Amino acid sequence: MTQYISALLYRYPCVIVPGFGAFITEIQSSFYDVEKQLFFPPQKRISFNRNIVNNDGLLANHIATQERLSYEEAVMRIQAMVADWNDTLTSFDSLSLASIGTFSYNEEKSLQFAPIQNQNYLATSFGLSSVGVQAIQREENAATPTVIALETARGKTRRTATFFKYASVLVLTLGIGSVLVQNGYTAYVNDQTLSIENNVQSQVQNKIQQATFIIEPAIDAIALPVKDETTVVTTPYHLVAAAFRSEENAAIEVEILKKKGFEDASFLGRTKYGMYPVVYSSFTTHEEAKDALKEIHRATNKEAWIFIK
Repeated sequence: MTQYISALLYRYPCVIVPGFGAFITEIQSSFYDVEKQLFFPPQKRISFNRNIVNNDGLLANHIATQERLSYEEAVMRIQAMVADWNDTLTSFDSLSLASIGTFSYNEEKSLQFAPIQNQNYLATSFGLSSVGVQAIQREENAATPTVIALETARGKTRRTATFFKYASVLVLTLGIGSVLVQNGYTAYVNDQTLSIENNVQSQVQNKIQQATFIIEPAIDAIALPVKDETTVVTTPYHLVAAAFRSEENAAIEVEILKKKGFEDASFLGRTKYGMYPVVYSSFTTHEEAKDALKEIHRATNKEAWIFIK
């Protein structure tokens, strides 16, 4: 399930997990870390807001499209995932989500989120990594070049002097030519290296855009498969209080709700995701269910929701 959240974080600034919280991204410009002596490319930083829990339909629609499910089935899958997350946090005081980050409780029992450091959700920075730099060390006491003085012995003929003169000119010319050739070759190699790197980077960006960052149609245009119901149910709209993997826990929750005054409380049969939904009551029409949901949200449980079966 986390792979769907990761895919949405590349394209949207906020991804809400209904009943759990919202992952929010913020673009940060490239910067230099003095302590680590590293340049970092532009990136998207992830934060988490525990108070944003209302279902905006983004994640559920994405899951329904990718898994070829109905919207209601996608919501049920999210509910099961959130239940597993909460169970893990309760049992181990920590929860690790691949490519996203880690949740843990502090000493005050407040939920903390630490985003993963090596994951960059900014698509335009794909393939860019941090670059290390080092200060140039210069030697203060450089050795003084040795100058060799050539003395011309008396009695040397003009022919010998002329030979040394042309030899000196030839050596100087060869030295200058060698420097020019070396500099030209170095510049050529650097140009070719830069050209190859740019070409490779361009091909990688094109492949990634074709393989991963495919912008999907707008949410309003998504055609969702609807589960074909062959059995006529008189009360198909159920006001769900919670969902449990254990039938015994579901029965216990029903008894608790009845003691609170919800006489119609019950739990439904095991779903295809292995969950037992516990409901406050069931209704014939959607309007009745929505009116009851508003009252439940106001007085008892803000995370209650409507399940259609």
